[in-house]
Amino acid sequence: MWPVRRTCLVLLLVLQLVAGTAGQDEVREENSDIVKNVRGDDIVPEELDYEYDIPIHDDFIDDLCDNPVCWSPLCSGAEELDNIQCGCCPSTRPVKMTDIDLTVSCDTSGALVRYNLTNVLGFGLENLTVVISYHMEGEQDSLDRKEVEDLEDTEITWPGLCSGMSYQFCVEVTHARMSKLDEQNMCQACTPRGPPASNPSSLLVSGGLTYLSASWPVVSPQCADLTYQVLLNGVTQDQPTDKTSHMISFLDPGLYNVSVRAENNEGHSTQPLPSTLYTIREITPPVDVQVTHAVVNGSLTTQLRWNKSIELEEESITRRGYLLNLYTSEEGDVPRLTENFTWDEMETSFIFDSSLSWNTKFSLQTFFGNHKSNETELTELFSNAIELSPPDPVTVRNVVINDTLAAVIDWVTSVDDGFEGLGVSITLWTKDNSELYSVSVSNPQNTTTVTLENDLPWDTVVTLRTIVGDALSQGTEPIELFSALELPAPVNMTVTHTVENDTLTVEVEWEDAIVVDGYAVDQGLSIDG
Repeated sequence: MWPVRRTCLVLLLVLQLVAGTAGQDEVREENSDIVKNVRGDDIVPEELDYEYDIPIHDDFIDDLCDNPVCWSPLCSGAEELDNIQCGCCPSTRPVKMTDIDLTVSCDTSGALVRYNLTNVLGFGLENLTVVISYHMEGEQDSLDRKEVEDLEDTEITWPGLCSGMSYQFCVEVTHARMSKLDEQNMCQACTPRGPPASNPSSLLVSGGLTYLSASWPVVSPQCADLTYQVLLNGVTQDQPTDKTSHMISFLDPGLYNVSVRAENNEGHSTQPLPSTLYTIREITPPVDVQVTHAVVNGSLTTQLRWNKSIELEEESITRRGYLLNLYTSEEGDVPRLTENFTWDEMETSFIFDSSLSWNTKFSLQTFFGNHKSNETELTELFSNAIELSPPDPVTVRNVVINDTLAAVIDWVTSVDDGFEGLGVSITLWTKDNSELYSVSVSNPQNTTTVTLENDLPWDTVVTLRTIVGDALSQGTEPIELFSALELPAPVNMTVTHTVENDTLTVEVEWEDAIVVDGYAVDQGLSIDG
């Protein structure tokens, strides 16, 4: 049709030149309404204007016009050949934005693009194709594009937009007879505002004794101001992160409801939050604590062993191990000494000496970073090695040593295997329980002698106690040192009287009946006192 139209136009121009001004007047009269439309106003062009403003077209010129007359009955069918104003009309009606009723609404949840192709479908266009796309303002590349399969559809949606970003939503219409008058890309801008439209779809939580780590899939679209906030029991933790994982440390043991939400400069998403429950386990003290004792090279040795009660993640670099606390009665609830052991050290030993009290007790703890477990029950370090009981039996026998009455004290220790620090405490008392003095003798000594000195009363008694370091057992029953010695009256006593120089002298003689080791009358021995 297009080449035929051009040929007819040339013939019309030739006829017009031959007809002269008379023909011009006739054309002007018949087409006065058309001329008005060519000017676009109510002023009829002058002859000279009309004569020289007629566009000339040929196969090499594409000066198309967008005159409404092109789509009127005047430019259709046979009438088109007689109307020179139809000569600049394109072969098909161009598609313009007003033809498709394009509207766009958007927020961060997405965009709704509405259009109507009813008018365009009435243009009779061949090979009509409609593609809808959108892109960022100032950029050429499309974020997404879709071809309209059903031309009777009237809307399309795109999910997820970035708040504050300007988007262009475009409808591209193409057909077989495109011209420069077709508005090929018809676009409308839209800038959404608001918080992210959604939160992460899921949440994964792992952790250790004092921390947890949360991770989640990315929220789309990945906007420049998109961040994530982790919450524990509904309370925000730390600062928001632009990463898809976050670790929270220094947590106390307990059950935590962990959730995460998406945020931007406008606020946080109001959609449901993904959440999960996670338990921070309590740090527990060592278990299977074993205490064994042995005498090694004359010294009492205590061996301690224990096992870990929990398993810690190997990849963590947090310092961890055990604390061994030593308590004495003097310090009360405050440890006298605390020793540190690494995670793999689970045994140690102590030798009883003067640096540690016999009644020292110990406890164990597990530590991880700055966190500590409870202590194990206080356990004796040494005192349960033996039963601290007084010597038994204890005997006292009297002897005379260098004319002095003495008491020899013998005992048998209650401890089978002696060790350094073990001994016996010997205390002398008066009958009214006033202490005279005390002396300690070390193991393995098991005898001692006390002489009847001038400062010791005849009825002195003695008690013995086992001593280990600073600890004493109960005492024995009091035993008489001297007063148990039987003092019989002299025997074979004779009295002789003599007078010499008018003086009467009485001589009394007797035999001593005392029986005591080291004393014999016939040997001329005597006892002082």
